[in-house]
Amino acid sequence: MRIIDVETMRRLEAETIAAGTSGYRLMRRAGEGAAELIREFAGNRFRRAVVLAGGGNNGGDALVVAALLDMPVTVYATRPLTELRGEARQAARDLPDHVHVEERKELDDSDFRPGDLIVDGLLGTGFAGELRPQFRNYIEVANRSGQPVVAMDLPSGINGDTGVADSGAAVEAALTVTFGYPKRGLFHGDGPRCSGRLRLVDIGLNAVEPGVGYGEAFFAADARRELPRFAFDIHKNLRGRLLIAAGSREYSGAAVLAANAALRTGAGMVRLAMPVSPRLPLPAALIFREFPAGREGCFAAEAARELAPWLEASSAVAAGSGWGDGPGLAEVLERLLDFPGPLLLDADALNLLSRRPELWRRRGKLVITPHPGEAHRLARGFGIPESADRIEFACALAERLHAVTLLKGARTVVAAPGGRWSVNSSGCADLAAAGSGDVLSGTVGALLAMRPDAPFEMTALGAWLHGMAGELGGRGLVADDLPGLVRLAVGGIAAGSASF
Repeated sequence: MRIIDVETMRRLEAETIAAGTSGYRLMRRAGEGAAELIREFAGNRFRRAVVLAGGGNNGGDALVVAALLDMPVTVYATRPLTELRGEARQAARDLPDHVHVEERKELDDSDFRPGDLIVDGLLGTGFAGELRPQFRNYIEVANRSGQPVVAMDLPSGINGDTGVADSGAAVEAALTVTFGYPKRGLFHGDGPRCSGRLRLVDIGLNAVEPGVGYGEAFFAADARRELPRFAFDIHKNLRGRLLIAAGSREYSGAAVLAANAALRTGAGMVRLAMPVSPRLPLPAALIFREFPAGREGCFAAEAARELAPWLEASSAVAAGSGWGDGPGLAEVLERLLDFPGPLLLDADALNLLSRRPELWRRRGKLVITPHPGEAHRLARGFGIPESADRIEFACALAERLHAVTLLKGARTVVAAPGGRWSVNSSGCADLAAAGSGDVLSGTVGALLAMRPDAPFEMTALGAWLHGMAGELGGRGLVADDLPGLVRLAVGGIAAGSASF
């Protein structure tokens, strides 16, 4: 899904209206889609929705939502609804009688209480510059309440193009529902921190012309398009054969997590090569073999030669999780770099490359999955300029190493050599847990085995599925939970579920 700037969004809306779709119809589509997503997000956890309605179309979107929620609703309006204009005025007229409306010049802490879900419809994509005192008050009191906020299109106070909170204050949302196309400001500056989880509502705008926009963002609609589909009569060898070379005496769990994730993602066959027998039980569906180990409990150099038959039988390879640091690993890595298909390198394989950049050689279909620390070490080892902008940094790594690069973190970035990039829309803070990256490695590896011709698309899809698994798990999630949750995410997308 193309990321666009505010001016392009205005143009697309104007073109759609000129073609015969009324502005109010677009507002209804936005509000109806947002209301559905809010109901799913809320479940039965909240006693009341509190809608913060500004005087523009963003407030109109929120008023449509207010009319459709299946819980008591209070609207705090920044001006009398009778003073609204255009589509927002029509949305106010359509409010049912049971929605309680109060015009408020300012709010205080007593206006929110435990059990409230706040809907932010104060300011839309047109905001830039200084907040008026009334809006600053609304925003600061809402943030201070500790209650979750759902933002309409963009968190109020965020500049739609730069992502900067121009006045130093912005709504800190748990969920942002953006309309039509994702806006550039969601992915820069304060945007990622303030937007929380992201969802997209299709409101029927014209398609963005080729070359228009600013990079890509990966949403559920992209996952539905990219998820590998299989003929009814397919057999396991055609569903992808993944080799995972992972683990060590100290980090055997990393290999088990990656293998479980690969199986749950749907690879037809998963082989696990480890230098030790794992302390944890392995799935019966997994093909396992113990390879030669050195004194450190890591792969020994002899393992490089013994891997040859398994490499020849594989569609893709994922390696590096839990490798540790041993002298034989350099030879293993050199052997893996000869593999002609998709090769994913993670964790300690990347740390080894950082220390020994002479081992690297240009190859096709290489995928690397560094977290920020590993990315910093790669940059230092290969003389790659670092940037505070995660997108720029991921693109620099991808170009220098000629590798599809998945830069982990909030708003994971996937970049390809040549400049193409995509920002992941799924995920949450609960994924910041030990072992989460090993699950990601197995998930992406399985998808690469299924679609070895599409390393960029499968890497972006794997990031999205992993992020959605984290959202499904929620607070208290541990990495052991994630493979099963990845399966739920895959199943939901394959079945055409609208829950994402």
